[in-house]
Amino acid sequence: MGDYFQTVVDRDATEAEAAPLAARVVAWLVAEGVIGPDRTEPALGRGPGYPPGPRVREVVDSSGWGEPWQGGPLHVDVTRTVFDAGQYADPSSARCPRCERDIAFHDRALQGIPGAWDPFSEAIEDWEAGVDALVRCAHCDASSPLVDWTGMGHCFAFGALGFTFWGWPDLTRSFLAEFDRRLDGHRTAVVSGKI
Repeated sequence: MGDYFQTVVDRDATEAEAAPLAARVVAWLVAEGVIGPDRTEPALGRGPGYPPGPRVREVVDSSGWGEPWQGGPLHVDVTRTVFDAGQYADPSSARCPRCERDIAFHDRALQGIPGAWDPFSEAIEDWEAGVDALVRCAHCDASSPLVDWTGMGHCFAFGALGFTFWGWPDLTRSFLAEFDRRLDGHRTAVVSGKI
């Protein structure tokens, strides 16, 4: 069993900024009727979350979803976190923020490339330990913060602020654009998967 989820991750918020930004975004979501005002719904292994509000259908694309569907809670993380896609966390590549070339993790036969993931694995350990997490690019040899690497196919994102929507259809592009605006234009990433 389990549940599907999608997480909007603020890649730029510091740990000091996370709680105030989260409170502001939650207030906006409540005011818009996207979520309810009180954390009453259990989020899978994460404590109580905010239930869907009366206008939830206006921010999702439910085409292809059977009716009736009922979304689950919104859970908000305000601490340094590795956000991953659960059982689907297997990216094929990552893009260097300096040279914009991809580092492949699998070959054309979908076999893992030995050592390709190792710098990322080490950086993730550093990230979880709360220290600088840098990844050296195999192409340009530049080291860049782990949070700056992109292209991991909705499998991984790193940040101190994340909004996890449990059991909701895909969030619309317009809703995600407004989400970015409400986060002061910070860079965001969406991670989706199943636990």
